[in-house]
Amino acid sequence: MVRLCVEAVAGDAPAVLGVVERAVQEGSALIGRAVMEGVANLAGGGPAATAECGHGHRARLVQPRPKTIRTLFGEIATVRGYYHCDACHRGFAPLDDRLGVAGTSLSPGLVQACAATGMEAPYAKSRDLVQKVTGLPFVSASTINRVTISEGARARRLVDAELAAAKPGPVPHAWAEDRPDKCYLVLDGTGAPMLPSETRGRAGKDGGQAGTREVKIGCFFTQSGLDEAGDPVQDPGSVSYISTFEAVAGFAGMVKAEYYRRGFDQIRQPVILGDGAKWIWGIANDRFPAATQIVDYFHAREHLTDLTGHVTPLLDDPIVWAATAEQALHVGDIDQLVDAVTLLDLDSLPADIAHKAQVEVGYFTANQHRMDYARFRCLGYYIGSGSVESACNMLVKQRAKRAGMHWTIRGLDPVIALRTLNHSGRDHLIWTTNQVKTNTQSVVSPQC
Repeated sequence: MVRLCVEAVAGDAPAVLGVVERAVQEGSALIGRAVMEGVANLAGGGPAATAECGHGHRARLVQPRPKTIRTLFGEIATVRGYYHCDACHRGFAPLDDRLGVAGTSLSPGLVQACAATGMEAPYAKSRDLVQKVTGLPFVSASTINRVTISEGARARRLVDAELAAAKPGPVPHAWAEDRPDKCYLVLDGTGAPMLPSETRGRAGKDGGQAGTREVKIGCFFTQSGLDEAGDPVQDPGSVSYISTFEAVAGFAGMVKAEYYRRGFDQIRQPVILGDGAKWIWGIANDRFPAATQIVDYFHAREHLTDLTGHVTPLLDDPIVWAATAEQALHVGDIDQLVDAVTLLDLDSLPADIAHKAQVEVGYFTANQHRMDYARFRCLGYYIGSGSVESACNMLVKQRAKRAGMHWTIRGLDPVIALRTLNHSGRDHLIWTTNQVKTNTQSVVSPQC
């Protein structure tokens, strides 16, 4: 390593520091491998004649056996005792469990690196990235694929267990000053492109076979105050997400469990935001009857634009009519908006256009109590669901909706599970290597 560094400095080649940098990296890896081999073999010690099998039996030592472990620094060789339990009829190496490599040849750090890149980019690109950063030649796209799915499935199991254990907290005697005033549950769904085998028998929007399966997303955060302009401000670090391919009933249970896990039942005012989909308000009515329900203002504006387009042939001055209708929506005066449409002779429109106009009117009448925007603004509430729109992009679209991609649920759900934990700042739930302890403090990834 020293010779390479000296030759690089003495020569005329460009990017001298890059050559030195790679040489130092290779030298550091060499030292790192030696250290890890020493630690691993020291942890194994001299294998005892028997070992606890984990099921109450004593297993006998068969023989010491070698194992090659692939790490972020390269391959290391270990020798550990291999035992066999006659009662359980299985063999095992206790040191593998201690090192975190039971059932795999990859170290925990390399597993995390593979899964962390695999959840962000296509597997071939992830392989190139890992190889470029670490210099490891043995990491393949298939390895990253396998590790990402395995770790994502483990993440899903851990989250499911955590949500299953979530329970209501004690009823607070009074609102506390140090507790956020409002909590938000923002719900939505987005389609993920699927292989035909995953959508067989499901109708698409055009009447043919569906090409996607819906991923339901929940975004949770708190609000304690307003900014200088009087607009609501999300509490820093308060956001967490849930995601699932499950149907509404299963998702509703997850929403309620995350609500309890976050301690939102201890917060004075819960608010549910959605785009107007009936299943969202079904969850709100069934699971959170005391919550304030708000239709996303920007979705409502889109519906108003569609309505205006349908009735334009009946308007003397479409610009004035649209401006008046938009002002009515802005303050939440849905009665005025509906009355303005009622004055029009919709029957004189073509039947299909008249039907579409009536559907839009029905959207506003059904959600009237969720569109009291003037009052919501006065109370300092968010009225837009941009947070969950962003979550749909972060958790699903950026990874799963790239050109030519088609998935199975088994292949995509683990990826989304990992991304959900990552964007919630909760990687430590699955990767304990994210937690670093020192003599004076413990530095842990952010936790909601």
